[in-house]
Amino acid sequence: MPESPQQNVSEEYARRFMPPERRGQPAADEPTPEPPPAPSAPEPVAVQPVAVQVEEPAAPPVVETATVPDTPEPAPSSNGATEQPPAAPPPVVTRAPATAPESVLWNEPDDKIPPYVEANDLFKIFKPADLEVVALRGVDLEIQAGELVGIVGASGSGKTTLLNILAGLERPSAGRIRVGERDLLDISDSELVAYRRQDVGFVWQATGRNLVPYLNVRDNIELPQAIAGVGRRQRRERAQELLAALQMSDKSARYPSELSGGEQQRVAIAVALANNPPLLLADEPTGELDTAMAEDVFRMLQRINRQFGVTVIIVTHYAGIARWVDRVVRIRDGRIGSESYLRASYQGEQGNEEEFLVVDRAGRLQLPREYMDRFQHLNGAWEGLASTGMTEDGGEVTLRPASAPHRSRERSAGLAQESDNRG
Repeated sequence: MPESPQQNVSEEYARRFMPPERRGQPAADEPTPEPPPAPSAPEPVAVQPVAVQVEEPAAPPVVETATVPDTPEPAPSSNGATEQPPAAPPPVVTRAPATAPESVLWNEPDDKIPPYVEANDLFKIFKPADLEVVALRGVDLEIQAGELVGIVGASGSGKTTLLNILAGLERPSAGRIRVGERDLLDISDSELVAYRRQDVGFVWQATGRNLVPYLNVRDNIELPQAIAGVGRRQRRERAQELLAALQMSDKSARYPSELSGGEQQRVAIAVALANNPPLLLADEPTGELDTAMAEDVFRMLQRINRQFGVTVIIVTHYAGIARWVDRVVRIRDGRIGSESYLRASYQGEQGNEEEFLVVDRAGRLQLPREYMDRFQHLNGAWEGLASTGMTEDGGEVTLRPASAPHRSRERSAGLAQESDNRG
């Protein structure tokens, strides 16, 4: 019998709109056909857990393990039709922190960072005519990278000579002096020129030696960069950066004669930093300035040290230098005598400056001049021998004036008799 149009419509509807698994089910008003023989059940397939590596940028990596349960077999219904199994539950995900592979090695920090500036038993001897003048007598000094240090001392103590050696303007006579990776005692002339051009910046005491008078502020800063071969665009960007850091952006077109003394020293600092050197040296940068301008220059040096991380060494006679630096090194008679630090005080804004004696590698030290003056005022002149003592735990060492012991009477009498027999 030919199929009815209604039956054709139902099949077409089932093909287009019913899911594939339900197309074979008979309609409710149609007779149930004989069920086909059930195929043999397939062997169960074991599904292994799957490990998925998930990367999360805001948290440590997490390993997700998805466990997929076994799919149940389809069971026949009472009317012979095959019932569809229930929907499988979603995978169970467990999170566990991922451990770093054993091959990853972390770099341990060094126990001690080597100093950026290191002087060991440094000597400098000048020979004007037939006379020898010893300016430095075995200087030992260490300065870490990024440190701000002030060097003070009386005129003729050797502080400017030490600064000139660090700047590469003078060569030491003996000892060892190292700045970064360069040994300034054993260095060629060409390497010394490259060192002065790239590794160190210098600020002179006289403002007229720092700036070219017929160039404006911006051109003065770009001049060292042009000599070093820096491009025009990079020169202009570096000049603007330094002027902004020193609060001189509005004076970039002025000439040195149109600036005050403090402003000229600011520009001199910018010129010294034009080629981005890791070391900045300043020889009496406030010697020609009043107190207000001097503090302004020290404030700018402190800001440069903090902002750019440059190592700064200042030679000065300014009494309040301890307020602006990390430590103060005192040099006397060509040797480092003491160092002082500013202790924070909760009673005032200035703080207290505490001084420490420096003992070099050979065990030598210098007593402060005020100690010697006070002792001589109370006990008379002391010059020559001293006796030492140490506590049992080795925590303290005492130093006492002493005189040479007199010869015993027996030995003196024996020497006198021996002299008479010879006569």
